[in-house]
Amino acid sequence: MTATAVSIVIPCYNKRAYVAAAIDSALAQGDLAEVIVIDDGSTDGSADVVAGYDGRITWETGSNFGGSAARNRGLALARGRWIQFLDADDVLPAGKIAAQLSVLEGAGDADMAFCPWSFFHDDGQIDPPDDRRYWRDYGAGLDLLVDMWTFGGFFPPHAWLAPRALIDAAGHWDETLSGDDDGEFFGRLLAHAGRLRFVDGTHVLYRDPPEGAVSRDRSLRSARSFWTAFERVAEAILARRSDRAARRAVLSRVRKTAYAWRDVPELVEAATAVEHRLGLWDLSPSLPPGARWATAMLGIRRGLGARRMMKG
Repeated sequence: MTATAVSIVIPCYNKRAYVAAAIDSALAQGDLAEVIVIDDGSTDGSADVVAGYDGRITWETGSNFGGSAARNRGLALARGRWIQFLDADDVLPAGKIAAQLSVLEGAGDADMAFCPWSFFHDDGQIDPPDDRRYWRDYGAGLDLLVDMWTFGGFFPPHAWLAPRALIDAAGHWDETLSGDDDGEFFGRLLAHAGRLRFVDGTHVLYRDPPEGAVSRDRSLRSARSFWTAFERVAEAILARRSDRAARRAVLSRVRKTAYAWRDVPELVEAATAVEHRLGLWDLSPSLPPGARWATAMLGIRRGLGARRMMKG
């Protein structure tokens, strides 16, 4: 491994209270990694904090174009074979990158490493770990993606270590998305990925999104972005697998997306059309039990409508 084996890319927008901890945790990974911070037009003084690391990191600041644009700019500056994304309000545990590199020695340009994760909060509380169903090696990234879309769950960006070659092949971050941009990016990455190496010797903490976070945006623009993200990843899955398990995964995900945005009629209608095209009967285990049975028996539109009437 060379001195720039890994590039750690940190996008930052108005994270003055957190960004120093993120940078410190990145620098603590050692000489194997370079640290790149892109301040995305912060107005709270975050750029001043970042500038304090001048000479130890590569950094830029500019206009506010969004997190995806900041990550893509970081990629343009990155020199490492491996890419580690890290949000400015999260931290990497000591030795995280070294632990993942150890299992990637000799790996191909499509192989990735990932690790366990938990939510943590500003008061220091750490939630119990996420579902352990996926905490294992996979022969192909698409297999994990199908599992997660079927049963629900996700991994935060800093749980992964991905090869630059795979990112270039699958495509960079979509700068037009305002919601679920990480789900779309890592979904495409997994659809193209080779072997996944699970490293249980390290464990990342993911900050519970505060009010105002992109993931909490309930606007119509965000709903449409989530739908676009679903369509892109669904297309990537079905282009590679057309078996029942893959179609069941897409069905489960489209129902979950419709359930999450059940107050947006255009999204419910679009989801209903996908459901009809798939032509499957399934309980879709990613949904809560009540919605699971209602949508299985009546379909998305009628099932969500019936559930709303029973609750109202």
